[in-house]
Amino acid sequence: MTELIAQHGARTVVTGLGGDEMVALSQQEYPHKPMGEISDALPWIGARARAALEFADDAIAPPARVNSITLLSLETTAPVLLRAGIWPLHPFTDPDMIQLGEWLPYDWRELKQLRRRRLAALGLGPDVTQSRTRESFAEVVQHALTTEARPLFDVILKDGSPLFEAGLIDPDGLRGGLRQLDAGPYREDGDAQLLEVVDLHLAAAAFL
Repeated sequence: MTELIAQHGARTVVTGLGGDEMVALSQQEYPHKPMGEISDALPWIGARARAALEFADDAIAPPARVNSITLLSLETTAPVLLRAGIWPLHPFTDPDMIQLGEWLPYDWRELKQLRRRRLAALGLGPDVTQSRTRESFAEVVQHALTTEARPLFDVILKDGSPLFEAGLIDPDGLRGGLRQLDAGPYREDGDAQLLEVVDLHLAAAAFL
């Protein structure tokens, strides 16, 4: 996609990143577990990382105005776009837009009703505006972990990882987590966080 944009001479692209988070319900409106939160219940957390969990929020920077998941999305997409010579603009991450989203009535934000009504006004039918298909990457993550990532985990356990040496990941706990993954059934709340081990291992191996 980036190559196609660049071929047409575009040097700037306006994205929709942050749009979902802009109109998301708050913890007060809809109590839910934060995504990506490190939990000491994960069996592969190493002793050093487990001991540090108690101090995870000490002396950290103030929370950003932009949602952490949005920031992660921007961090992930920026290198690809910038390498292609494209400067990304993210209007939904502007602090004023975020504040506007917080001010919108609850009924407009619940289940993205504002977007659904807008699509309906444009003439799209209920198959689009009230789709029964779940909007989630859960199936993609499950497929990645149970197919493409499995050989990589085997290599990590065989050859070692900087994460083992630093005490951040416990190899025996990782083996146990993988046995649970192989035995099934797949648990989105638990198994999916194995993907973080892959991400951190590849990042550590690239920089060390």
